[in-house]
Order: sequence, then structure tokens, then C-alpha cells
Amino acid sequence: MRTGANPAKAGIPAYSHQELGIALIVYIPFTEGYFTHSLELFKYQIASIRATTTQPYDLLVFDNGSCAQVVEELQSLYSQGKIDWLILSQHNLGKAGAWNWIFSAMPNELICYADSDVLFRTGWLEASLEIKKAFPEAGMVAALPNFYDVMDGQSEAHLKLQNDGIYDFDDYWPSREIIDEYCLGIGASNELAAEFYKKPLPAVTNQARGVRAVIGASHMQFLTTRQIARQIVPLSASKGLLRSETMGIDYKIDELGYLHLSTLTPYVFHMGNTLNERLIGEVESIAEDSSPTKFTPQKGVHYQTRLHHWLSVLARRPRFNRLFLRIYNLLFRVLNAEN
Repeated sequence: MRTGANPAKAGIPAYSHQELGIALIVYIPFTEGYFTHSLELFKYQIASIRATTTQPYDLLVFDNGSCAQVVEELQSLYSQGKIDWLILSQHNLGKAGAWNWIFSAMPNELICYADSDVLFRTGWLEASLEIKKAFPEAGMVAALPNFYDVMDGQSEAHLKLQNDGIYDFDDYWPSREIIDEYCLGIGASNELAAEFYKKPLPAVTNQARGVRAVIGASHMQFLTTRQIARQIVPLSASKGLLRSETMGIDYKIDELGYLHLSTLTPYVFHMGNTLNERLIGEVESIAEDSSPTKFTPQKGVHYQTRLHHWLSVLARRPRFNRLFLRIYNLLFRVLNAEN
């Protein structure tokens, strides 16, 4: 039996969303090993977003099956008003599975997606919007130069621009500093890094607007629109992180006839899973008032014990490397086994 009337019926206004929505996926199943610094890096990301985003935005965080400690921290950030929408999943739906939820639900006209280890820099939004306005056909605009073609040369959407005299195609040679930083972010081997120094990146210029962009984009971070986001989903999602499934977003955008473009300058940085003084210095310069507690290296993290030394030596041998990986994968499955 109901007593009285629901106060909401008295005309309480519903929330009116911002034009810009930023979505992050968090997956930190435990806070040791590979994920030792992941939670702290995520806090740095939040601080950088708050410090560099120059227009109002809604922040959505999709937690994809993290451990209790991380969920508690996310709920604390939500309570502090640093997260507008917090989605908690007991299960890891996979990155593509989380994208299905995010792109189906976000009401914002502009949607920025980023992995939870991406640092935002001043000007990221302005540079992305400049490209979006100069290239209305852009379906994905990343705020850092795209070095790695996930589609292996199979993209076709940009070819239609070749018949339009307003666009000019050429090669872009990024500076060594830009390449060095990209290689640092992805942990590139010397062999892979050498390839990046040898090849230019394909670029296109809207001559009427004087705006130039790199052809290609990373789905680590990008800006799109709600209209396009709705067309991308649903994506296949059978694994936590499977390259063929995450690449599905790139193929879908290209099939729809939308462009993959990126900025010439890196306005975001892939932090990865490791903290260092260079990174901390940049975060503190970007977000002086909102950065988390100053980083102090954990005791023993970099202490080179004799055991650690000899295990590292063995890990360089193919047979032991395969053995260590099997043990690691087994422990990972045990620690993340569903009850």
C-alpha cells in the first residue's frame, strides 16, 4: 500500500546532461604485480582530466570487475563528486563488452573514451574538436599521433577524400621526442622503435581551414559523437581483452564510412602500469591543485635482490620464459577465478 505521493511527481527537474561526456573503463582485479600502481595511475588520470578539460563534462567510469579495494576507492571518488556516473560490474565483460554498455547509454552529444592509464594534457579537447570540425567525416579523433595501423592498411574511408580538391595528402615526420615518448608509453622494444623512426605517418590537410591531421587513430583514447557511437555497437565480446574484438570498433567505423584521424602533437600520454619521476613531475605541473598525494616509491619495489637478478637472467632464455609465462597465467586465473 502506498501512502502519500511520490515527491518526484511534483515537478522535480531531471538532470540535463553536458554536451561532452568522458568515459573510462577500469579493470584492476588485484593491486599487486602488473597492477601494483594501476589505481594510483587512475587517480592521476582523473586529476589530469579535471585540470585540462575546458568545458563542462560528465564523467562515466565503468568498472569491469575490479577487486573490492578498487571498488571502494571508486565509490569514494563518486561520493566526492569526481565521478558523475559509476557503473559497477561483478564480472569482467571484456573491453568490447564494456564499450557496448557505454556507447549504448551515454546521452552526451560528444563522447570521449580513454583507457584508465591515459594522461590528459592541456589542449586535448580543443585540438580534437578542431580536427572534428575540419573533417566532418571523422568518426574517431585521437589526441595523439597514430603510429600503429591496427587495420593493417585495410581502411578505406579516407580514400574518398582523394577526389575532393579541398584535401591535400602528404607525409608527416614526427619529431624524435614524439616518437621517443610513444615508444616509452607502449614499452616498445629497440627493434620496434627503430621502425617508427624510419617511416613517416600519412597525413591529410583541409586546405580551406588549414587543419592537418594524421590518418589513423588509436582506440586507447578518442573523441566521437553520440550518433556514431550508437552505430558502432553491438561489438563481439567473448574475451576480457582480445585484439580481434577490440579491433572490431575500428573496422565498424571504417565500414560506416567514417574516418580515423589523430593530432600531430601528443595531447595525451599512455602511462602504462609504471610510475616514474618524469611522469609524476608532469602530473603535478598539469594538476597542481587536484593531483593525488605526491608519489613515494614503495619500499623494495626497485630493490635488486640476488634471487630477482637470477630469475631475470633465466627469464631471458626462451625455455624459462615460456615456463614463467605459464606459471603467471595459471596464477592469474586462480586469483581471478569466479566463485
